[in-house]
Amino acid sequence: MRADRELALAKLVKKQHGVIARDQLLASGLSPSAVDFRLAQHRLWPIHAGVYAFSPAILSPAGRQIAALLAIRPDPLLSHDSSAARQGLMREGARIHVSIATRVPRRLDGVVVHRPRRIDPEDRIRVDGIPMTSLARTYLDLAQTLSYPRLQKVIEEADRTDRLDIRAVQEVIERYAGHRGCRPLRRIVSDYLWTPDSNEGMERDFQVLLADFGLPTPQVNVLVEGLDVDCWWPASRFVVELDSRGWHKTWQAHERDRKRDAILIRAGISSLRITHRRIHKEPVEVAEDVRAGLRLPLLPSGSP
Repeated sequence: MRADRELALAKLVKKQHGVIARDQLLASGLSPSAVDFRLAQHRLWPIHAGVYAFSPAILSPAGRQIAALLAIRPDPLLSHDSSAARQGLMREGARIHVSIATRVPRRLDGVVVHRPRRIDPEDRIRVDGIPMTSLARTYLDLAQTLSYPRLQKVIEEADRTDRLDIRAVQEVIERYAGHRGCRPLRRIVSDYLWTPDSNEGMERDFQVLLADFGLPTPQVNVLVEGLDVDCWWPASRFVVELDSRGWHKTWQAHERDRKRDAILIRAGISSLRITHRRIHKEPVEVAEDVRAGLRLPLLPSGSP
């Protein structure tokens, strides 16, 4: 019986990245005095009140996060910087950020406790078994606490890794109208929104960019390998696709784009996707990308 209990505790501690709470030890069948004995014998190491590590080794980031969640209950979530870090959009900070709707009187070393008015069920997710705020809700919370440039970096990283769901962001802004993060978040994502006439305007803007940087004019809206492509330079076997809706596509649409790219690659054709936002925000970089695709010499640094 004791061996079974110890095995179950070991599995739970492994699942929780090296940490366990006092109530979990008691629920396993240990008595309060047995828990205190283990503490006295240094078989448990206190992290927060009622939360212990099974080893004196430095906890992993996940262990620190779970320890904070165990110390602040009921129903806490990783949020803000910690949720973004856990989902690969920021570096892990020195302090753990936790959100809980109920009021918790205690303060914990190294933990920032946020008390939002509410967090809806659709904004509660689990990543590797750890409860945290959804990406859309995380962006909203960060929009309240980060500087505008730092928030831009987080959104750009989400965009770069195909995790910027504009529809979900718009919905979270609507659900939490009045949240102080709504205005800066709306301002940033407005760069990614699609409008009905954006395709035509984007084609015109791209042609202007090419002329401004002395780049050759492509064939437009032509068939290449059975695909209708936006811009085609046959001598360089290079295609540019103008992606005005890329930021609010479904995953199925993204998959179709990847398949189109693969068809071109198999035919020995290089392709580049350029967004409305990049044409207007990063014209120099876009011009250099096109120049590289056309196999033209790159301009010296600082050249127009």
